[in-house]
Amino acid sequence: MTATNAAPDPVTAEERWQELLDRIHDLEARVAATTVAVTTALDSHLARLDTLRHQLARPDWSLPAPDAGGPRATPADHQHA
Repeated sequence: MTATNAAPDPVTAEERWQELLDRIHDLEARVAATTVAVTTALDSHLARLDTLRHQLARPDWSLPAPDAGGPRATPADHQHA
């Protein structure tokens, strides 16, 4: 408001509105960027979980061959102390 009357200064009011609109625009841009980042991370994690689910659904896991002289090469009741 000016010192001579009670009416608001139209230039000041316009500047305030523009500042608010700029802040809203910046906030929208940050929300959009965050949404993209979160969606990308979720997609990555869901793809990894899907891969693990497929691996667990097919129990055709190959076990490593035991060492010939190792303790698991012969049954426990036949091992010599």
